[in-house]
Amino acid sequence: MKLVYQLTAIILIMVLLVSCGGRATTGDETYDNGDSDEVVQPDEQQGDNSEGQQDVGSDVSGSPANAAESYGAYIEAKGEVVTTLTDALASNPGTELDSISLLGVVMVDMALLPASSFGLGQVAASTTLGFLGAEDIEYSENGNEYSVKYRGDEGEQFELQGVYDKAADALKCTSLKDGKESLISEYRKTSFGYVAQIYSINEDGSSYLYQLAISGKDGAVGISEASAAPSALTGSETIDFPKQCTEWYAIKGDAFTGVTSDGRELSFEYTPSEDGE
Repeated sequence: MKLVYQLTAIILIMVLLVSCGGRATTGDETYDNGDSDEVVQPDEQQGDNSEGQQDVGSDVSGSPANAAESYGAYIEAKGEVVTTLTDALASNPGTELDSISLLGVVMVDMALLPASSFGLGQVAASTTLGFLGAEDIEYSENGNEYSVKYRGDEGEQFELQGVYDKAADALKCTSLKDGKESLISEYRKTSFGYVAQIYSINEDGSSYLYQLAISGKDGAVGISEASAAPSALTGSETIDFPKQCTEWYAIKGDAFTGVTSDGRELSFEYTPSEDGE
């Protein structure tokens, strides 16, 4: 699981490097790497046109400059907590196999990878998905709405749609495979960190709900079978929000608690393994 987050981090870094190499644009434009013959405008004229260009760096207030930067910060925070929970279960006698339950909440990040290009343009999307062998990559955006379409190595047609609320630092994504919804994911910034939920639909028709609360290195992940997508997040959820699920795992400092898929209650002191440090 740690490898998945490391791979995601590497791809995110590559995308940011590409975006920093030139001017981010909409899906119908390309990056300006300084090779064009475009005349440099005076400062006043550049100020008039700057609103039409997408930001690459953070704004003065420190909030994310765009959806891609917001998503990267969320994924980093999520990865730290999920890795800790996984390591705690895998290294504690008697709970090693329970760590497999967290595999699903990790693997969905691969389907959401196109979100790392939201707000950065076609080149960033092509870099992100081309790294994984995707073809026919099409990026588009309209205001705060984004779409990345691509073809998989077996001919499947994928699309990730996203809507970013910058004021709330919240992103909701819908993943489609051959025109059918396969994943709905959203996260919101809160006073303590993040809350998130992921509704995943399997090919056999079964579906699962993952709910997360993240506060620095502390947090919780809940897992339940679900028959329908949950209500949208409000941002008023608490750090214990995921504990409403039938199965959940939480870490606070070195105190690990949880309820397994077969109903066993867990409570033990977490000692990081060499892999988890």
